Parts: sequence; structure tokens; C-alpha cells
Amino acid sequence: MQFGARGFANTGVRDIAAEASVNPALVLRYFGSKEALFRAALDHSIFMDPVLELEPAKMGRQVVEIFLAADEMPSPLSMMILSAGDPTAHAISVRALDEKVIRPLADYLGPPHAEARAACLNLLWSGFLTAWKLLPIAPLSDDRLPMIATWLADATQAIVDGRFGPTGSPSGS
Repeated sequence: MQFGARGFANTGVRDIAAEASVNPALVLRYFGSKEALFRAALDHSIFMDPVLELEPAKMGRQVVEIFLAADEMPSPLSMMILSAGDPTAHAISVRALDEKVIRPLADYLGPPHAEARAACLNLLWSGFLTAWKLLPIAPLSDDRLPMIATWLADATQAIVDGRFGPTGSPSGS
């Protein structure tokens, strides 16, 4: 996908049309604008269902297994990061993140502090995926990845279980 590889500013409707082997006018007819196409691409590529179907007691380990099985950077995350410099794309990304990730994850988690815990999970997962796939750092190299994966699973599970409060202190503090 062009937006995930090049970002919003560096992708044109003609690029998208060429990749789809269609006329650019057809793309604009169906989507109306590049912004609407970006919104549709994000909405289509963000799907939390596999995560929201996990058993809460095993979510940490299972989410990390999903991440490690992925061959490439998740398209919506790279789309949002690479497009953050454009104000319109930024606003679209923030809305999509809230509607498609934070709110459904908060509903899944439930009280206490559901939205804050969902935001913590998004922060944790986005940071890991960015440092592992988009901007790879040496400590996440293959020989160290099992140790990092264990930490990520434990940190995820602590947030899911409510053992780690949204302020960074143990729940109840």
C-alpha cells in the first residue's frame, strides 16, 4: 500500500490508481478526495478483531505471538507515522486510532480506567512495533528478541489485568 510505504504527502491519487490498475478519475469518483481515500485505507487496514477475540487471561502472550508472526510492519501504523507531518492526515489518523483501536480496546478491557489502559497498551505496542520493524534498533535484534518478547507479554498482561495503573504505578496507588 502506497500510504504505508511513502506516507500521505508523498503519495498521490495517481500512484494509488496505478497500483490498482485503474484510472485516477475512478478513484476520485469513488472516494472524492485523497483525504477520503486515506481515511478509507486506514479504516480498512485497522482491525482489532484478532486481539479482541483473545482470552483476557492469556492476552499478553498471545498478542506477542501475533506480533512475532507478522512478516512486516503493520500497514496502519506505518501509514499513521509516515503521514503525521500532514495536518489533515494527522487528524484523520487520530480519529481512526480513537475509533478503531482505543475505544474498542477500552470496551474489551472494562473498568477500572479502561481508556487509559487501552492508551497504555497502544503506546506499548506501537513503540515496540516501531522500534522493531519501522526504525529497527539493535537491542531488538533476533538474538535478544525472546527476552524483549517476554517483557512485552508481561507488561501487556499487567495492563490487561489491571495490575498496572494508568499513571505507571501499581493499581490502587
